[in-house]
Amino acid sequence: MAAARRAQRLVRRRRPPQWHLLLSGSLLLIAVVVGVYLSTNDHDVGDVDLLSANPAPVGPPHAVTASQFASRLHADIDSLLAELGIAGHLIEVDPSDSPVQIGVKVPRDLPLISVNVHLTRAVEQLGGIIFEGRETADGRVHLQCGFDSMRTTQFTLRRLRTTARRTGVLGLIVRDVAVPEQDEEGVWGVPQRLTLMLDRPAGGLSTESWTRMRQWALDGDHELIGPEIGDPETQQRLQSLLEQDPVVLDTEQQPSAIERRLWALADRAADDGHAIGVLRDHPAAHAALEAVLPRLEMRGYRFVAAASLLP
Repeated sequence: MAAARRAQRLVRRRRPPQWHLLLSGSLLLIAVVVGVYLSTNDHDVGDVDLLSANPAPVGPPHAVTASQFASRLHADIDSLLAELGIAGHLIEVDPSDSPVQIGVKVPRDLPLISVNVHLTRAVEQLGGIIFEGRETADGRVHLQCGFDSMRTTQFTLRRLRTTARRTGVLGLIVRDVAVPEQDEEGVWGVPQRLTLMLDRPAGGLSTESWTRMRQWALDGDHELIGPEIGDPETQQRLQSLLEQDPVVLDTEQQPSAIERRLWALADRAADDGHAIGVLRDHPAAHAALEAVLPRLEMRGYRFVAAASLLP
């Protein structure tokens, strides 16, 4: 009788054969999650902050091998650092070492952390990882990166106190600005400082529109100029500029054409110290300003009220 009860208990505990598959799958899933967590958290980054709000240019798709990752990174390093205004002659690549050594002389007006962040994001966009980031007692920053478990590249960033970036100051005038429904629309959503000019009297605007424009200009640090608006002397000086031969950026109302003229204006500012450009308020201008101004700002260009650049 006792033997029969033992046999019955054994029968009740018998599991279906699928439990082996469920247990194996659960263990495999746990192992993968733990492995991913460790691979992203066991890198010593020293005292270097690798986070920033400044986006890097969108790179090519992820590499699939360490060799492919290194080839793409090394081939693009000049153009990648040019986005920060670092000239090619300030970059030294020594492919004879393993990992490959890349020395970057950072101009005095560019924080080392900005270069650090820029390189880190570029590495991640290629599918690579930063193994180590540290700052030494002599002020140099060392970044070692690679793909999967292979270390392919070491960057050494050092301050160059005798050289500044080739940059300048820009004053951009947007004529005949419109009043959008929301402040994020059109030129009102551009974070860089602009001179917004009304070509019609403010008396033609409703009280609500006028109040919105004043507040949006204040929030965006833009200069708002026009008939009955702003300092009369400033208005007269700007009007004289417009009546002469200003640099018009939107003779062709296409984003690509306006972008080319913005880059040309930036070159002039780098040569002369500053430059003023004029364009009107339309969708092509919005697209060009949003595409080019953040990149110019990354390279060290400053945007000011146009009136401050007049003689």
